[in-house]
Amino acid sequence: MGSRALSRLCSRVELPETVELPVDRSVIIAANHSSLFDLVASLIVLGNYGVNARLAVNERFFANPVGGWFLRGIGSIPFSRENREAAELTMVEALQAGQACAMMPEGKIVREPDQIGGVGEGRPGISRVARLSGAAVLPVGFAYSEQAWKPGRPLPRVANFGRPVIARLGSPMTLDSANDAANSNAVMEAISELVLTGRATR
Repeated sequence: MGSRALSRLCSRVELPETVELPVDRSVIIAANHSSLFDLVASLIVLGNYGVNARLAVNERFFANPVGGWFLRGIGSIPFSRENREAAELTMVEALQAGQACAMMPEGKIVREPDQIGGVGEGRPGISRVARLSGAAVLPVGFAYSEQAWKPGRPLPRVANFGRPVIARLGSPMTLDSANDAANSNAVMEAISELVLTGRATR
C-alpha cells in the first residue's frame, strides 16, 4: 500500500496483465537496478500478482530507523560483502521452504553511462542461490525508473507522470549450468531484452 501511494505521487508503474510463474518449484524474481524506485516498482509488481517474496536489500538501508523497520517488517534479507554467504544461505532456506524471493543481480544501482543494453554486469550470487535451492528465475525489466527517482537524489521526483515506469516480465528460467558466471550472464541478457522492450514502447 505504501509503495502504491508513493507511486501515485511520483510515477505510474505500467504492468503486463498476466505473469507466468513456475508451478513445480519456488521462484527468484530478478530485476535490473538503475534507481531506488526499483524497490517501489518491485513491491508493486509483487503485490499486483499476489506474490509474497522476501527481498534482498543492501544492509546499509536497514540502518535507517524507519527504513529498517519497514524492511524487516516485510521480511527483507540484508546483504553485504561481509555477510554474503550467510545472506545467500538464508535466501536458499527460504526458497526451499516454498517462499518466493526477489533480488537485483547487479548488486548496486547501475547508472545509464555504465549500462550495456540497459543493464549492468550481473553478480554470480543469483546463480549460486538458484542452483543450491533448485528455484527458477523470473527475469523482470524496469524501464525509466531512473526518471522517477534519479540516482544520487535523496527523494524521488514528485508528479513525474509524463513517462511511466514500465515493468516487463519474462518467462521462468532454469539455471542448469554449474558455471555461475555464465548463468548470471544469461539472466542479465534476459533482463536486458525486457528493459529494451519496455523502452521501445515509448
